[in-house]
Amino acid sequence: MNMSPNTDRPNDNTTSRDVLVAEAEAIKALNANVIEPTTDIGTSAIEYGICGWPVFPLRGKRPAIRGGRGLLDATTDIAQIAEWWGGQYRRANIGGRVPEGMVVIDIDPYHGGLDSLAALEKKYEPLPTTLTDLSGRGDGGAHYFFRRPPGQLTGRRLGVGIDVKTSGGYVVLAPSAHPDTGRRYRRIEAPVAAPPRWLSALLQVARQDSPGVHGRPAGSRQYFGDSIADGYSANTTWAEVLQPHGWECLDVDPDADGARWRHPTATAPYSATIKFGKLFCFSPNTPFDVTESGNAHGYTKFRAYAVLGHGGDLSAAAHRLGKAV
Repeated sequence: MNMSPNTDRPNDNTTSRDVLVAEAEAIKALNANVIEPTTDIGTSAIEYGICGWPVFPLRGKRPAIRGGRGLLDATTDIAQIAEWWGGQYRRANIGGRVPEGMVVIDIDPYHGGLDSLAALEKKYEPLPTTLTDLSGRGDGGAHYFFRRPPGQLTGRRLGVGIDVKTSGGYVVLAPSAHPDTGRRYRRIEAPVAAPPRWLSALLQVARQDSPGVHGRPAGSRQYFGDSIADGYSANTTWAEVLQPHGWECLDVDPDADGARWRHPTATAPYSATIKFGKLFCFSPNTPFDVTESGNAHGYTKFRAYAVLGHGGDLSAAAHRLGKAV
């Protein structure tokens, strides 16, 4: 049933933890099943959690919890959500981990996303009406929510300025405030539609689909020992592996645990992180397999080099490195 927003809220659009918990109980008791257009950020976060959307606080567009795990902190636990938005993060934006059964088409006009979308719709057909969040920037940017097609997905065939988010990524949810304009994201309610056939076909990764990028090996050092792969991983930095392909590190030490990397056409704040010396990618718009809940894909430096330079062919990568010795 629809719920009318509570108008008896503080003027600063924040609500205490106790009030949020009470509102959560009231919403559940009334069997609410839609997220209402309210400007109270805490109540909106509670409503998302009740509707099964894992959320976590953002500062602008970036995770707000110091020492946190980014999107892995996202939860539907009402007590935790009330603790966040009723306490330290009462003015935080809402980050929403994309639900398992959905895929988000993220249109970024600043990087040419509207032109790319227009070209796709002219070639095929317009996108159907579906649940949509409009960016608070006010430039036509939007998140289109669709039912997720099966298999591994990629956004590489959609054009510049269009990103694809699955449960390995997150989006800024309405009614968060855009960090540049202060205007709120706005939700256009509609059922989550199935993607049109042309979009599903472009999103789904064909088995033979592999990147045609072939870079030179990082450096001309020798890789001692029996394993070229192990030697390369031990003697190469992540900057040497990723930067030749346009990736950018957002942190001081690109090899440190937790270092964040962003691929060249990304619209999200970051695309991958380093953990235990391996690369874990959260964006479907790269050649790497996406790390999702319960399905982690960690890449050593050698395997990442093979993916970026040799389409994932480990033998070809080892042969190329062997010739470089």
